[in-house]
Amino acid sequence: MGFGSRSALGSVFIMLLGASVPRAVSAEPATQGGLELKRFKASETTEAMYVLRATGCRKAGDTCQLELELSDGAGGKRKAKLPAGMAYGIQAESSERWTSGEEEQNVTTSVQPVRLEAGEWGLLVTQEGGFEHVHRHHRLYAVKDGGVAEAWNGDENFAGPESSHVGPYPLTPGSPVEGFYREYAFLSAEPDQWKIDAYRWDAAGRKVVKELRNRPARYAAIIGSFKTVQEAIASRDNAQLEQACTSSFLVLETTPHKRLTPGLFIVTSIHSEKKAAEAALKKVSACNPKVSGYVKTL
Repeated sequence: MGFGSRSALGSVFIMLLGASVPRAVSAEPATQGGLELKRFKASETTEAMYVLRATGCRKAGDTCQLELELSDGAGGKRKAKLPAGMAYGIQAESSERWTSGEEEQNVTTSVQPVRLEAGEWGLLVTQEGGFEHVHRHHRLYAVKDGGVAEAWNGDENFAGPESSHVGPYPLTPGSPVEGFYREYAFLSAEPDQWKIDAYRWDAAGRKVVKELRNRPARYAAIIGSFKTVQEAIASRDNAQLEQACTSSFLVLETTPHKRLTPGLFIVTSIHSEKKAAEAALKKVSACNPKVSGYVKTL
């Protein structure tokens, strides 16, 4: 996964898999029981489904509360409320993504199923809002005590030009069980910050724990290595030309990354596939023939 233009900080992360987005259709909440947005599988052994619903709004100007409930839960069973509400007139951008509001009032909610155990699913939910500085709430919801409960959260700090992304990944080849990751970047000049944390579901403890061994791979396309952050920033800026050739590149300190030589500062873009990192190097070299580089696994 590469980083986008630094001039569009709210859209730093670029989705790895391009998908055609269907025409948005306005979804008006019902007056009773709210609007059911979608059902997601909760179990492989039962008919239980997660139900994503918008409630509490009946007319323009109202704010809809988004809730997750279990389809076969009894009336008193636990529901989970999502952090951010959405404006009346929610629109479906895809089968797992909804949006409402404009500019600062815009909120987009996206859902990613993750197989926590061989027969059990959870839901990774991201809500993003804002205009110039887009910020994100991340949650994992799981079945607990016959209802739905928050099992993990990974919100951004809401401190400035930052961006993050979460997603499932296979813990081991061939296993149906998935972990999930949170990839994060904060853009500054002192230097930039980037990290990826991996998690898995502890079935015995019914909780999320950090995954330290089977982490998702990331590849750094590196076009320069320097002793000071000032030299690294100057090198990236000098490589820009009028086409902003290196606008997607970060300046990172190497010390936090065990596979890199410590004590240096690199100009780099980060990708989930080696071929994507190699393509990033070819693209920047085509833009500015004076720039070359190499790929390192993080």
